[in-house]
Amino acid sequence: MKSIFSLILLTLILSTSFAQTKKRGKVKRKFRNTETVSSALPSVFIRGAVYDEDDNPLPGASVTIDGTPRGVNTNGDGEYLIDNLVNGRARVRVSFIGYKTHTADIILRAGQNEKNVMLPSDNIHLEPIMVNSQKRKQQILDVPTAISSVSENTLRNSNITELSQLSEFVPGLMIRQQGANRANFVIRGLTSDEISPSSQPRVSTYFNNVPINRESGAALELYDMQRVEVLKGPQNTLFGRGAQAGAVHFISKMPGNDFKGTLTAGFGDYGQQEVRGAINLPIIKDKLAIRAAGIYNAHDGFIENTFGGDLMGKETLGGRFSARFRPSYNHKFDLILNYQKDDTPGVAFMSNKFPNTNGVTDIFSGVASHEQGENLGTAKNIFNATLNYKYYVNEHSYWSSITSYRSTEASSRWDGDGTASAAIDMAEFSNAQQFYQEIRGNFSRSSRLNGSIGGSFWWEKADQTYWFSPNEQHLASLMILPQPTPVDPNGQPISIPAIPNYIPELDSTVYIPLPSDHQEENFNQANNMAAETFMDVTYQLSRKFFVSGGVRMVYDRYKLTNEATFAGGSPSVLGMFTGNAPNVFFLPTASQEITKNTLSFTWRGGLKYRFNEYGNVFANYARGRRPNVLQFTTSGEEEVLDAEILDNFELGFKGSFLDRVFFDVVGFYQLYKNFQTSAWVADPDNGEFNYKVKDGGKAKSYGAEANVRVAVLEQLDFYANYAWLKSEFDSTDVNGLTQEYAGNSFRLAPEHSFTLGFYSRVNIVPTIKLFVNPSYSYKTHMFFEDANTPGLEQEAYGLLNINAGLELDEPNVILTVWASNVLDEQYVTSAGNTGSLFGVPTFVPGPPRMVGTKLTWNFNAPEKRRKRR
Repeated sequence: MKSIFSLILLTLILSTSFAQTKKRGKVKRKFRNTETVSSALPSVFIRGAVYDEDDNPLPGASVTIDGTPRGVNTNGDGEYLIDNLVNGRARVRVSFIGYKTHTADIILRAGQNEKNVMLPSDNIHLEPIMVNSQKRKQQILDVPTAISSVSENTLRNSNITELSQLSEFVPGLMIRQQGANRANFVIRGLTSDEISPSSQPRVSTYFNNVPINRESGAALELYDMQRVEVLKGPQNTLFGRGAQAGAVHFISKMPGNDFKGTLTAGFGDYGQQEVRGAINLPIIKDKLAIRAAGIYNAHDGFIENTFGGDLMGKETLGGRFSARFRPSYNHKFDLILNYQKDDTPGVAFMSNKFPNTNGVTDIFSGVASHEQGENLGTAKNIFNATLNYKYYVNEHSYWSSITSYRSTEASSRWDGDGTASAAIDMAEFSNAQQFYQEIRGNFSRSSRLNGSIGGSFWWEKADQTYWFSPNEQHLASLMILPQPTPVDPNGQPISIPAIPNYIPELDSTVYIPLPSDHQEENFNQANNMAAETFMDVTYQLSRKFFVSGGVRMVYDRYKLTNEATFAGGSPSVLGMFTGNAPNVFFLPTASQEITKNTLSFTWRGGLKYRFNEYGNVFANYARGRRPNVLQFTTSGEEEVLDAEILDNFELGFKGSFLDRVFFDVVGFYQLYKNFQTSAWVADPDNGEFNYKVKDGGKAKSYGAEANVRVAVLEQLDFYANYAWLKSEFDSTDVNGLTQEYAGNSFRLAPEHSFTLGFYSRVNIVPTIKLFVNPSYSYKTHMFFEDANTPGLEQEAYGLLNINAGLELDEPNVILTVWASNVLDEQYVTSAGNTGSLFGVPTFVPGPPRMVGTKLTWNFNAPEKRRKRR
């Protein structure tokens, strides 16, 4: 019944939103500098463009008519259209944070009225921030939800080149990356773990409006980016089924009408080398433009491996080509081709209990002993192609089509015991191909009802292979000794050549040799598909009150196949103890499969009260859903976990004061059911040794997040953010039974975190500017597992980063000196890991202090101002 009702509702809104109004006589209109004839517009309307002092269009500016409930935000070309007006005198009000508000009185007459507006800015002003979170251009002040945007200027001024650095500028967000793969996004304590190729993320990552469903594919290099938008709380109705906890949207720069470009070269500690560049080429004026960008970024690992090579390094090569084609005023095509290749040294999973071959147990010594040496590493290849087409009905109503293909290949090999022992030698290989098609209609009716409606289809084929190759003479030291002890005090492996086996029939004990070479594999392949329909609308009830709501219907179909094999070497002897012989970890099984089809709904609703163009308060409710998890245990048992449900409530305020201060604060309360927690499970009695998803039952979290930006002086900007988070598993589940993690806090969920900094620049001579941008980020204590295991935790710590240099006006050359972790803080980014299955947890140290420099040249053709009437 719910599905029938939703389909009827979607059909009604679709037909009324894009239907033409009754013909009232033909009226000539101007749209994108082209005269056409329209019979669809009301008798009195006003249109125009909003631009800055340099004649650049201002997308997202707020345009309202005083005394009426009519208002819109300018589109991507800075244009607006307000209809359903009446004859007579009216006052047009145009505002955008960072610019002076403009008001103009105009006499409205029947037919078309035109008003172009130039917004000047003060010498001291905030940076304007435009977002696309509600699938239309808006200034961030007008979006009634918890959202942050890291702009191109912030990325450049703060030298943000890593995802972990990016997260420090967004309250409530943490991004943890180990090697080239496994970019782990955490919003309000909810992580985006990828356990099975059929599992879907809680935090949805998007690249130019296309979902990225694999963690390895989300580990993007930050170059030639326009901005990164982060939405917190369920975003299922706007961004799809994978955005249960929030969404992170990477938006790259698109081609423009001006010839310009940039080239950067730099070097730093640990052999760091960086070369990046971009060029924008207009081919046919106002019709066709292309843009090409690329990067090479590499440095040696900051951990030396006594077995050869190093660990925790980087080598990334990336390229991007974009084209924009506008054959006419109401048609636009955007093509984006993106490629990235990573080939990095291995991850340093280090033991803080057992020494390296130098006899040192300090994980911050900068030396590890991982016996596979240079065979360790992480690598991936990403390719994606996206075609975005828009057909404009008018300035605010248009159809869009997004067609995308993405492929990802990723691999990693690591030393799971963190010592010179060859006990846990593991690797993972994964591949994914994805196709995505979305059709969306954006509409504006009577300049009061704004929204979008449409549908999408997503298909994915993904596989994952775990390879395990232990030396069982070393692995025995973890499995049969009273206390797991992989190495002696000198860091040398403890080897047990054979194990005793008592034979009752002979009343004697014989010794069974243990093999030194054994290989086994566990292969999973998923075929995933989802068909979705969605609708999201905002209606202006009066001059000050707005109501919004959205719904999404999703049909999911998942099929997961599994097969475990003895892959090579000698059969396992220790498998007799785990019950998985001839393997240790993975019980050999023939191909088996799980299928699951579901029909689900998510929805949201919200209210906003607008004081004026400078401030508003809002309240929202949203339901989020993470699909069922399909998985096989290492003993071959199939498991299907219930979908995780999140109910989110939030209350917030956003305001701009004196054109110099922007402040926003959001409080939230979240309730979870069927909480999908990830855990390392060691159950020798049932032959289970794996990392899997468990049903954590009921849980809750609540807290607050705040941002502030202040333009103190013309030469000084201040910024800060703060997040407070309380998370806890309930004491009992839905059946009243005591929960395993009762009272525990979520992992990777510090109670308090903040970042503060400033950006200062001053001319030391008329053509040379000195700038400095320090920032300090702080996090309180947090656990690395939902089990809150003592010792697998990180105490409070803070990181100081500094970016400073000189900028020459003409030619525009910038010399930058940067330093990260200036105070050389010692902290870990991961704890537990594979070794915890055998009582030998490992830790991954965070990067030490690094210093480098870079030189940037920005070039462009002489600008010519276009005249506007």
